[in-house]
Amino acid sequence: MTTIHPGRKAAQTFLLGAVAAITLGACQPRGSEGQSQTVDGFKLDYGVVPSAVVGQHPSDHPESAMHQGPPKDSYHITLAVFDAKTQARVKDAEVKVKVAGQGHPGQVALPMELMTIAGSPTYGRYVSLPSPGRYQLTFEVAPAGRRHDPVKARFAYDRPD
Repeated sequence: MTTIHPGRKAAQTFLLGAVAAITLGACQPRGSEGQSQTVDGFKLDYGVVPSAVVGQHPSDHPESAMHQGPPKDSYHITLAVFDAKTQARVKDAEVKVKVAGQGHPGQVALPMELMTIAGSPTYGRYVSLPSPGRYQLTFEVAPAGRRHDPVKARFAYDRPD
């Protein structure tokens, strides 16, 4: 009968767990490096603007008051949704964004509001991006008729200093 030392068994278990964690982490899908993706017949274009820039708009500018105004030290994320075939804007979708990165586990889908920028329907919301670095933005777009089967697109965003 072979006896395994308890310390050795613990070390083997730890090593196996570490290998599994590294392997699963490497399997996580990465975000697209660009700001545009076409998925399931929809073209999605996103943008990120510091709230300080949005706050500089004149008071009569539509972005000045949207989403109850810009919170301090936040970023305004926008998403334009198009029918990929006709290039028509989609304005009847339920849109959400998940943010993963510094201070964000990426588990909560945050609703985005429909707004008008330069006469075009666009979805947006403010989010906190507390530190410079890479963030994953995962958009879920559920157009009318696809409420239970949303289109999903993941983007990588590098917040500058």
